[in-house]
Amino acid sequence: MKKRLILTISLFLVSLTLVGCNSNQTSNNSTKAENSSLRAENASLKSKESNKTRKEKYSNEDYALMAYLKLQGQTPDELNSNKSNMNWKQDGNKFTIDFGAHSTMMMVTDKQVQVTYDKTTNNGMGQGNGHKVYSKQELADEFGNQKNTLKEIINTAKENDNNSTSNNSSTTPSVTNQTTTQSNQNSNTITNSTSSSNTNTNEEKPLVKNGYTYRPKYNENGQVDAWMVTGPDGRTFGGGDPSPAWQEIESEYNSLNNK
Repeated sequence: MKKRLILTISLFLVSLTLVGCNSNQTSNNSTKAENSSLRAENASLKSKESNKTRKEKYSNEDYALMAYLKLQGQTPDELNSNKSNMNWKQDGNKFTIDFGAHSTMMMVTDKQVQVTYDKTTNNGMGQGNGHKVYSKQELADEFGNQKNTLKEIINTAKENDNNSTSNNSSTTPSVTNQTTTQSNQNSNTITNSTSSSNTNTNEEKPLVKNGYTYRPKYNENGQVDAWMVTGPDGRTFGGGDPSPAWQEIESEYNSLNNK
C-alpha cells in the first residue's frame, strides 16, 4: 500500500514537470514569433521612411539637372561656372536645357529620368536623336551631396529665362554678337602657316549656322585645309571632310563672302 502511494505521487510530480516544460516552450515560441513580427514591421517602416525622405529631398527639377550633368559628363561646379549662358524651360515633368543651339530634354517619371538629346551622325552634327535612361537612385547617389549647387544653377537659369521672355526682342542680337565675338577670339588663336592666310581668315565673315560658328583654316596654298568650329559653349574644335555636309558648309561660307 505504501509503495503504491509513493508510485502515485511520483507519477503526479512527473506529470506536473512535463506540463510546465510544455507551457514554457509554448511561451518561448510565442515570444520569438512576436519579436520576429516586430522586426519585420520595423524594417518595413524604415524602408518606407527612407523612400519618403528621398522623394522629399530632391525635386523633379533637381533630377532633371542631375540627368543632364550625367549625360554631359560634367560636375555641378563645372556647369555652375557657365550657368549664365544656360537656357532652361519646363513643361510639367519635361525640362529642356540648351546654350543657344541644340537642346536636351529630360522627362522625369516616378523612378527614373528619360533623356533625349541631339547626337552626331555621319551626315553632320545634330541630325539624329539619342536616348538615355537614368534611375533616380543612381542620380541621387552621384549628385545628391551637391544639392545647393544644383539649386543655384536652376535659380540662375530661371532668372535668365524670365529676363529672356520679357526682353526677347532686345536680347536676341546680343546673343548673336556674343557668339560671333567668341568665335572671332577663338579663331584668332589659330596659327596659320602664312601671313596671307591670316589676313584672309580675319577679313572674311564667319558662317554662323544652328548656333555653331564656322571659319576655314587655310594651308600654304590658300586652300581650305580644315574647318574650325566654335560651339555654343565657346569651345573650338576642328572638322571637315569630303562629305556632303561639309561641302554644304563650304558652299554657304563662300556665298556669304562672295567667293
